[in-house]
Amino acid sequence: MFFLVPAMLLFGLFIQSCQKDNETRTIVEQVVAEDIVAHNDLSEQIETDVDASIDAFTGAAEDRGDCPTVTFAQPKGTWPNTITLDYSDAGCTKNGNTFKGKIVISQSNPMNLLGATRSFTFQNFYFENVKFEGSKTVTNAGLNAAGQTYFTVAVNETLLYPSGAQAVYSSSRTRTQIEGASTAAKADDVWSITGAASGTNRNGVSYSLTITSPLIKKIGCPWIAQGTLEFTVNNKTRSLDFGDGTCDKDATLTLPDGTVKSVKIRHFWWR
Repeated sequence: MFFLVPAMLLFGLFIQSCQKDNETRTIVEQVVAEDIVAHNDLSEQIETDVDASIDAFTGAAEDRGDCPTVTFAQPKGTWPNTITLDYSDAGCTKNGNTFKGKIVISQSNPMNLLGATRSFTFQNFYFENVKFEGSKTVTNAGLNAAGQTYFTVAVNETLLYPSGAQAVYSSSRTRTQIEGASTAAKADDVWSITGAASGTNRNGVSYSLTITSPLIKKIGCPWIAQGTLEFTVNNKTRSLDFGDGTCDKDATLTLPDGTVKSVKIRHFWWR
């Protein structure tokens, strides 16, 4: 009996330790998932605004006002060209989102032409109070078998969050426009995203990921509406399923042991 009590105490401590380990793993998985989704969301929204802002000053869309101020190093319509989008040091708000600083674009040709490239660099640029450093290059890769235009995107970026934490992200992905190509408006655009990436999350944890089913991003929806990705941390792989196309924050996380959890994707979690 006297031996049983310590054994029970040790068993209780073991259970508590396992629970803490499980909680720690869950937090790691949640943070990695949040950082992956946050980068994808921020990056997609920046690309959308860059597209619309440049189009507005090249006659391809309606005037979008003075946020950002757009200047061309060469006369408009001359290619190659360097285009500066200046959201000002004070910043400006568009569609409820805040932008600050500059994005400098080196573009070879209009982006609707095969082989055209658009390279981004950031100058003290913030989106939703997250500072972007690094570079991104978008290339028009032509038409796929379905006749849809697709672009390759190479990304090497560091995101500095308001807390001071930073996340590093490198990816090679393909963005295919699957809806909205026949209209000048951006609101009806829908993109399919495939590819792979690696990075370090805001807590210094390294990961890699592969999109196993195309991520569907509707311009009018703040979340990824559909698709599945797998991410690996410490040699263990998890999958994150964004659902059936409904615009919501619901997703399903499958853990390495097969446990399935319903999760809510926090959009702009740092707010």
